[in-house]
Amino acid sequence: MTGVQPVTLRAWERRYGAVETRRTSTGGRRLYTQEDVQRLSLIKSLVDLGESVGTVAILPTEELAARLEAVHGARAGEPRPDALVRVAVFGPRLAALLRGDFSHRGIELVAVHSDLAACESLPPALGIDTVVLEFTGVHEDTREQVLGCLQRARASRAVVMYDFGNLASVASLKAPPIAAVRGPAEPEDIARACLVLAVPGRARVDQSVVPETTGEIPRRRYSRARLNRLRESTTQIGCECPHHLATLVGQLYAFEDYSAECENRNAEDARMHAYLHEATARCRAELEDALSRLIRFEGLED
Repeated sequence: MTGVQPVTLRAWERRYGAVETRRTSTGGRRLYTQEDVQRLSLIKSLVDLGESVGTVAILPTEELAARLEAVHGARAGEPRPDALVRVAVFGPRLAALLRGDFSHRGIELVAVHSDLAACESLPPALGIDTVVLEFTGVHEDTREQVLGCLQRARASRAVVMYDFGNLASVASLKAPPIAAVRGPAEPEDIARACLVLAVPGRARVDQSVVPETTGEIPRRRYSRARLNRLRESTTQIGCECPHHLATLVGQLYAFEDYSAECENRNAEDARMHAYLHEATARCRAELEDALSRLIRFEGLED
């Protein structure tokens, strides 16, 4: 009814809380209402149009419907590709992931192989547009490997799912005709990367998604050493709140640093990372205030 495979429905529920299903008393099978079906259909329609499942799955149903209507209206005058994107998949995890769950609009899955070497023996008649490749680690020579596979498969674009790699090596896979997706990835993530490569206009970002930043980053109150001491602190009643709060503040410090230093592909990326840095700093300042009050309440430090 929704056009979404069961394994994907379960992942949307588990990871994003897309719907809250009830279970049967015997067997524990999920029960979906008509409202659930409507909501899931809206999410799938938006994902097929290039939206991120992590972004839309958390929205209220009314907002999903409004967003879909707005997207259709905005794209009514845009040219659409006449042909499907013909995709070939190579890699053991990708083969298991996509073999029965890649029925996305605009994509035709024409070949699935567990072995990367199979790209050398594909018949030319397949007419492949995009290859999807799996690499556990990304290295300096990975881009050349991908380009070689493209040539052998007679394809023009490639999407790489990877697990590990340094910044420079990963960055080399984020320049056309290649796109990179960190694994483990959902079928929707891979489909969106294929479509963005094929139709660059899909990559446009709604500027209203990223608010303007003020550039005001609250000063940090604690040193790393002091946070470490607080993690070891104990209260008279054995409360672990100082430990947990100090840990959270330290994690936010780390994410602030990461978002400030994260590599930017373009100006839109830079705006998003600046927003993430500022938003994280505001949250961190609130938790620092809570930690300061807890320290005074428990008399943990001067």
